[in-house]
Amino acid sequence: MELSGKTILVTGADGGIGSTLIAKLLEEGAVLILITHRKIATTLPDKCKNYACDLSNKEELSKLIGRIKTDFPKIDVLVNIAGIGIYKSIEEATVEEWETSFAINVTAPFVLMKNLLPLLSNPGTIVLNIGSGAGVIPMKNRSLYCSTKFALRGLSLSLAEEFKEREPSFCLITLGSTLTPFGTGEALTLEQKKERNKAGSAYFTPEWVSNKLIEILKAEKRENEIVLYPADYGFGTWRKP
Repeated sequence: MELSGKTILVTGADGGIGSTLIAKLLEEGAVLILITHRKIATTLPDKCKNYACDLSNKEELSKLIGRIKTDFPKIDVLVNIAGIGIYKSIEEATVEEWETSFAINVTAPFVLMKNLLPLLSNPGTIVLNIGSGAGVIPMKNRSLYCSTKFALRGLSLSLAEEFKEREPSFCLITLGSTLTPFGTGEALTLEQKKERNKAGSAYFTPEWVSNKLIEILKAEKRENEIVLYPADYGFGTWRKP
């Protein structure tokens, strides 16, 4: 897909990967619909719009969808990046944290995909969902996060089958560790990740991930799931599951 002039919606556009990705999409000449928790300070081109929304709030999400449908006649690409990572044991985790995790990581992508389908019906349209290795590999003290990413993986791959003969196409990115401040509870800070990285632990940079996402969007064909796990600093494996 040629990205110039394409209308691309990105959730989590103010996050570590999202903010890097939108800078690259602007360089490509895309028309951006940015969903952020708070309005971003960056000045956007006239055709681009930034909507602030708490994706865990059903009323806000419903109003957001209405505004998008009013402001844009079509969407060429939907990229669901927004997420929350609460890393706690089941004894420490609360029901509210469980509900918030599912609201942001699973329900919001589902509601956006379902309600924006009429805008995603043109030939070549793509939905790109950013998953995680935590959606494949169970991890100690990450039951909340893993549960949501397992759910997102099942949702994405099921929709890929459901829409095999029609638009849009669905692609899940199963992504490994990245150098961002993502996560709460027992999550490492960005500085701790950088120290581990220096000591030999492999992480992607947001720039590497963003460049790979651009490459995937531009590809003529893509698998239903693309697995990206870091193998070395600044590099990584790109393989089929």
